[in-house]
Amino acid sequence: MIVGEAPGAEDEKTGRTFQGESGALLEKMLLAINLKKNDIYSSYAINFRPPKDRKPTSQEIKRYSIFLKEHITIIDPKILVLFGSTAMESIISSNERGKWKEIILNNKTYPIMITFNPSYLMRFPENKKFSWEDLKRIKQKILDLKIQI
Repeated sequence: MIVGEAPGAEDEKTGRTFQGESGALLEKMLLAINLKKNDIYSSYAINFRPPKDRKPTSQEIKRYSIFLKEHITIIDPKILVLFGSTAMESIISSNERGKWKEIILNNKTYPIMITFNPSYLMRFPENKKFSWEDLKRIKQKILDLKIQI
């Protein structure tokens, strides 16, 4: 399962997650580790598009984190990838990008990887090299856990 920040304009129009330019970049990122976006469940930390595409406030993140955590337990993913600081803040207090963490929800442990949001990488492409390292760690975890996708 992948979790981003909040829906963008294209997401609102289509009713689908990770659309537009950032969605295209996400597809390329996933294909680089032999995954297809359509084979992975995706959602957002915040269920609405903030006005003027601003970053969600800490209060909004906290309010919706309850729903996101419940959402995760319903989906019950083998691995959880958090794209960006909003997704990270809604699930876990640690901001260590690129390191495996764990969260326990309803007595079940979920491995978590925090990495850069594709929309962030479009604005700061010099960080793509760090994302690539994170993607390789994700691929290795999939192999180690023998997850069939």
